[in-house]
Amino acid sequence: MSWTTRRLTAADAEAYRTLRIEGLTLSPASFGSSLAEEGTQPIEVFAGRLERSFIFGLFDGAALVGTAGFYREANSNSAHRGHLIGVYLSPGSRGRGGADLVIAAVIAEARNHVLQLHLAVTQDNPTARRLYERHGFVTYGEDPRGLKVDGVFYDDYLMVLRLDEGSGK
Repeated sequence: MSWTTRRLTAADAEAYRTLRIEGLTLSPASFGSSLAEEGTQPIEVFAGRLERSFIFGLFDGAALVGTAGFYREANSNSAHRGHLIGVYLSPGSRGRGGADLVIAAVIAEARNHVLQLHLAVTQDNPTARRLYERHGFVTYGEDPRGLKVDGVFYDDYLMVLRLDEGSGK
């Protein structure tokens, strides 16, 4: 296995779209968006997202097997805050350290743009919560019914990583 990470560009749009659709299909409660919202979008939408956003890919050789990204809040009074989003690894790539690499890549880039990263993780996903805790994220609250997927509510933990206080790896 030869893991690498890098920021995705418009040239990665097809691979990104394929992996994103897989994630929305297999793990719908892990995303704020849905397969119905994104599944029929043209490739140009995904290419545009990659050009505007900080989305990193995890590669096993040449194959894109994972993603994680962040965005910075737009308003001046909250521009010090970013949000970790779109974390997904293909099932066959999980449990082998790749998630740590792509999360670390996002954190390293976020340090150049924000003072803290926020995320929401469903309470029924302890594996993801432990991943974030390994990188210094701490739980600061809960969001009851944070998501509603196919009529089922999911409660979220709210987590933060304060990059300016030396937390994170």
